[in-house]
Amino acid sequence: MNAMYEELHAYLSFDDGPEKSTKEKVVFHHQESRSKYDFGGLKVRDKEFHDEGYLLISGFNKKHNQVVVELFSIAENRAIHTWVPPVSEILEQTPSFIKGSNTLKTYRVLHPLLLEDGGLVFTSGVGPMVRINACGDIVWVLEHRFHHSIELDHSGNIVTCSIIDGGGSGTVMPSRDDGVAVISPEGQIINEYSITKLLLENGHRGLIYGVGRFEKDRTHLNDVQPILRNTKEANIGDVLLSIRHLSTVALLEPQTGLIKWLKTGPWLNQHDINPLSDGQYSIFGNDIVRGVEGTGSQLVEEGKSDIYIYDPITDIVSQPYSSVMTKEEIASKTQGRSKVLPNGDVYIEQTDKVRILRISKDKVRWEYVNAVSEDTVGALHWSRYMSSNEIDLEQLESLTCN
Repeated sequence: MNAMYEELHAYLSFDDGPEKSTKEKVVFHHQESRSKYDFGGLKVRDKEFHDEGYLLISGFNKKHNQVVVELFSIAENRAIHTWVPPVSEILEQTPSFIKGSNTLKTYRVLHPLLLEDGGLVFTSGVGPMVRINACGDIVWVLEHRFHHSIELDHSGNIVTCSIIDGGGSGTVMPSRDDGVAVISPEGQIINEYSITKLLLENGHRGLIYGVGRFEKDRTHLNDVQPILRNTKEANIGDVLLSIRHLSTVALLEPQTGLIKWLKTGPWLNQHDINPLSDGQYSIFGNDIVRGVEGTGSQLVEEGKSDIYIYDPITDIVSQPYSSVMTKEEIASKTQGRSKVLPNGDVYIEQTDKVRILRISKDKVRWEYVNAVSEDTVGALHWSRYMSSNEIDLEQLESLTCN
């Protein structure tokens, strides 16, 4: 099954199982499905724990009949600000991209990035990048095939995943070539680095040609994470890579093209690698086998993905959250986000199950479900956990938009 189709199917069906019934397809929006939960919104499970953080939630909203973005206060259990992206206008400006996730019913607003001025940057999942202001008006649209994660680097530029036109650089087989794209705040591509070329030039051609049957989408990139502080082996300006279809993560020095380190597994088909303050890295391992006949993908351990902690200096991997991940059946076959927080807890978006959680090593602190009616839920599209010092709350709360 095509990788992009797997992700589209997962978020539109809200599960890795059967698609909606004929009746549900008629009654529900394309990004809406019957809820499997007995609650909607925020549910606090650890009553003794107080969370002062915020969620930047991208999800389908039934009132607006499209995806909206909300800045949600966990402590106050309310939305501080809402952005309603002008999807129709975006599509009008990019008519050659209207297909797949670039239609009115499928548009995702994937992994929105909150800027200092209160605006957002996002993509549809595979398509143009868009910047809107705090009131939802378009600032610019950059036509290219961007996808997955969006982050800021140390210079204030936007770093994201892309698909490079022309296919795999220097390969003997036709392939899709994923890239690391660097974009200015004004919406211009500054640089684009080919993952295929980087792997070949760094002596990793075995990953391209020598593992299993060759597939066109070999270097499927789903996370690029700029390094913002120096550690023992990482410098400001380096970029972490998550290459899903190779179950591989790596640290890249873009200026020289040097891959400083690379590690394949034990995580499987992972999403989301992040640096930790002690020089280690956290990785959200979906832990699935792709291409299982009849199912598309299958969890190695039923009901469980995992959070891995990796130290590239010692090459030691640990899984400190396995117990609660197993107990709570926290799994996502095709997507997922995680972030280790300063106190050691982890924020997780269980994308395929439209649930966001905060967990410690032994319990769930709280969970959030994107309920859009009494008995239905709407798709989630890569949300973020943010602290108050990452947001200008006064600006957003005092904003008046037409």
